[in-house]
Amino acid sequence: MFAQLASVAVATASGLAVHGIFAPRSRFWGPLIWRGDSSGPPRVALTFDDGPHPEATPRVLDQLANADARATFFLVGAHAEKWPRIVRRIVDEGHLIGNHSFAHRIAGSVSFTGYWQDSILRTGRLLEEISGRRPLWFRPPFAVKQWHLCQAVALTQQTMITFSRRALDGRPTTAARIVARLAPRAAAGDILALHDGVVDGMPRPIEPTLAALPQVLETLRGRGLRVAPLDQLISAPPYAPARPSS
Repeated sequence: MFAQLASVAVATASGLAVHGIFAPRSRFWGPLIWRGDSSGPPRVALTFDDGPHPEATPRVLDQLANADARATFFLVGAHAEKWPRIVRRIVDEGHLIGNHSFAHRIAGSVSFTGYWQDSILRTGRLLEEISGRRPLWFRPPFAVKQWHLCQAVALTQQTMITFSRRALDGRPTTAARIVARLAPRAAAGDILALHDGVVDGMPRPIEPTLAALPQVLETLRGRGLRVAPLDQLISAPPYAPARPSS
C-alpha cells in the first residue's frame, strides 16, 4: 500500500512539475502574470515575441499605427543588437518593450540560473543603451519555465509575463488560423501573444502574421475590445526608474 501511495505521489508531483514548465498560467515554479485586469473598460493587450525583425517588425508597426493601437514587443537581445533602429522606432511610436532573453535558444530550457541571469541582464543593458529604457518585464522563450529560470527572474528583479491566448504563429500556420485563435475568443483582460520575429532553428514564414493582424485588430474593435498598452492592464511597471545623470 505504501509503495502504491508513493507511486501516486511521485506521479502527481511529476505531473505538476511538467504542467508548471509548459502551462503559461502555472505558478508552480514562480510568480508570473498571465492575464490583465478585466474590470473597467473592456481592453486586451497585444504582445509580440522574437523581434525585432528587419522585414516583419516595421510592417507590424505600420499596421498598429493605422489602427491607432499600442502593443508590447518582447525583444531578443541578439536581434536588437543587429537592428537597434527598429528598437528605437518601437519606443518612439509609443509601444512598450520587454526582455525575451539574449539568444532564445532551445538549449536554454535546460540551462541553469547563471545562464539565465546573464541572458536577462545582458539583454536589459543592451536595450537600455539603445532606447534609454531598462525593461522590468521578462517573457521566457517558448513560454517554457523551470526552477532555474524563475530563480534568475527573481534575482534580476523582473516580472515574468506570459499570456492568456496565443496565435501559435511561431511555427508555420495560416492567417485564418491566427485570426480564429485570437479574435473571436478574446475577452477583457486577455494578453494576446503573437510573433514578429524568427529565431534560429525555427524557420517560419512571416506573411501569415502580417496578413492576420489587420483582421485581428478590426475584429477586436468590432467586438468592443480596445487594444490597450499592457501597463494599463497590469500593475507591474514596465521599466526601471531612470538612472540619475552624473
